[in-house]
Amino acid sequence: MSETLTLRLRDVLYRTRGRDWDYSFLLQPVPLISEGWYTLHRRIFANVEPEPKPVLLRGALGIGTGQPFFATAFTDAVRADSQARPIAHYIAWFGADAEAAPGVSFGPGLVQALARPLGSVFELSPEALRNGEKPLDTVLRQRFQAALGDDAVSVPASTAHAVRWLGTIAP
Repeated sequence: MSETLTLRLRDVLYRTRGRDWDYSFLLQPVPLISEGWYTLHRRIFANVEPEPKPVLLRGALGIGTGQPFFATAFTDAVRADSQARPIAHYIAWFGADAEAAPGVSFGPGLVQALARPLGSVFELSPEALRNGEKPLDTVLRQRFQAALGDDAVSVPASTAHAVRWLGTIAP
């Protein structure tokens, strides 16, 4: 069984790597805490080793009244880095829509829907991205978002395996 989910990209935290650049956030919601997203990303994906079969995670961030999330991590079946290693995608979807989403695998469908913007940055070398004083992450995110177009995407979702419940994650 396959269904379609609609994700607002402003609710998605997406981290991946390119052929020659290391892992960077290409999508980030508005920061929830002053530490930024990296700390929360590490807590959500702690003890997760991406593999071709997507790992699915549910939980909530212990911020304010709680921030539910539905997350996934998996290796790309097509893209590899300059050392021929498969790259991994780490995606966390936040908010009421993520909480209400059925426990289906949405990550590969989202990466497929983002293929054009990802293609616009994947092959870039870190040297080509140097832009004055801006950090590499910022330049990559700006180029990726410039190629996006829409704020929401419909993604095919497929029947999933087990969803791991993480509970509430403290910031």
